[in-house]
Amino acid sequence: MTHLLVHLVKEIGILGPVFLYNMFPFERIFAVLKKYVRNRARPEGSIAKGYVTEEVIEFCVDNVDELCPIGVPVSRHEGRLIGKGTLGRKSVNATDHATLSKSHLTVQQQSVLVFPNMEEHMQIVRSMYPLKSETWITKHHNDTFATWLQKEVMANNEIHEQLAWLARGPEIQS
Repeated sequence: MTHLLVHLVKEIGILGPVFLYNMFPFERIFAVLKKYVRNRARPEGSIAKGYVTEEVIEFCVDNVDELCPIGVPVSRHEGRLIGKGTLGRKSVNATDHATLSKSHLTVQQQSVLVFPNMEEHMQIVRSMYPLKSETWITKHHNDTFATWLQKEVMANNEIHEQLAWLARGPEIQS
């Protein structure tokens, strides 16, 4: 087996990364296709028939709603979570001002239109408080950016419409 490692290293050096030329995925699918062979006299026909049969069954299970597959157990959790939302996503009802301003800042930080203004405000804060730490400057920037941006945008008549909406902030619904 040590001799095999010598050749594998040489092969990788010549051909590049293994995933570009290996045959493992094809060998795995051929192993599945070989299991479809029922008639050894006509293996191609058996493979084609078995593959088509599997595709039809998968289509029916996935797309026919009223289908009740025989022998497949039904999950006992099926239907319990209807209307409860999806996994990985949370719905937040922001009623307090702190949560609303944090979410507004997060949306602004993700916008390409707001980014130059964020850099400008950060430079202003750094110049106003040169002796403060970077952590303090970042916190102060996060606390005051939304109001600063709103004043800057309202003073400027030639701005992008989306930037104006982002500066305006969320509407508080009661």
